[in-house]
Amino acid sequence: MKAYWQGTLSCDFLTFPITLYTAVTPKAPRFHYLHAQCRTPLEYLRHCPQCGTEVADDDIVRGYEYEDALVVVNDQELAALIPAKESGMTIRQCVHTHAIDPVCFDCAFFVAPGTGAKKAYAVLYEALRQAGMVALGIVTFREHDRHVLLRPAADGVLVLHTLFSSHALLDLAVLPLPQHPASVVEVQAALEGIRRLTGTYLPEQWTDRAQAALSTLIVRKARSNANRVPQLTARTRRKHPPASPQVAA
Repeated sequence: MKAYWQGTLSCDFLTFPITLYTAVTPKAPRFHYLHAQCRTPLEYLRHCPQCGTEVADDDIVRGYEYEDALVVVNDQELAALIPAKESGMTIRQCVHTHAIDPVCFDCAFFVAPGTGAKKAYAVLYEALRQAGMVALGIVTFREHDRHVLLRPAADGVLVLHTLFSSHALLDLAVLPLPQHPASVVEVQAALEGIRRLTGTYLPEQWTDRAQAALSTLIVRKARSNANRVPQLTARTRRKHPPASPQVAA
C-alpha cells in the first residue's frame, strides 16, 4: 500500500512520525476513448486554433480568468510562490467535535504511526476521544499549504481531513431558506417519522445500482474476444487519458 505522505506530527505536548494513506479510492470504471472503426485509442493534441499548429510543452503558459480577460502567468512566477518545503504537520488548535461543519471536509486520510510512535499515537487518540475534541493544524501537501482536521475515529484510528477554505463555500444568502419557524405539531410528526426510520448504518447496504450494472456489463463483454482491444503500453496510456463514464457520475 503506497503512502500519500510521511512526516512528523507536532503539537504542544507530543511529537512523533506519522504516515498518511488515502482513505477513499473511487471504484467507478473508467473508459478510454477509441476510434469506432479501428478501435485505436485517440490521441489528445494541444492545438492552437489561432495559429493552426500543435503546441509544444515549452510554448505553453497558463492564463487565469479574471473579470473579462486572461492573466498570463509563467512557470517561473509560479515557482517563486511555492512555500519552503516542510516535512511536518503542526497542530495549532483543538476544538469541540461539532465545531466544524462537515461541509468543510475535503479529502480523508487514515493516519498510521511511524516507527516507534505507537505509544504517542495511542495517547493522542485517547486524549482527543475523551475530551470530545478534534485537532486543527496545517501541513504542506504537494507545494500547497492545507488546513487539516485530525479526529479519533472507530477502531483506534486517527483520521485526517483536509478542509476547504472559507472562500470556497457557497454564501448561504443566495439560498431561499425559510424565514419562519416550523410549527410544534409538524415537528412532532416529523420526529415520529425519524424514529420509525432510525437504524444502524451499514455501508455495504448502500450501493450504486448503475455502477454495479456497468461493472457486470464490462465483465460479460470482456469474456468475448470480439469486444477486447490489446492492452495499452505504459507510453500509450500517458497519451490517452481515460474518461469517466457518465453512467457512473
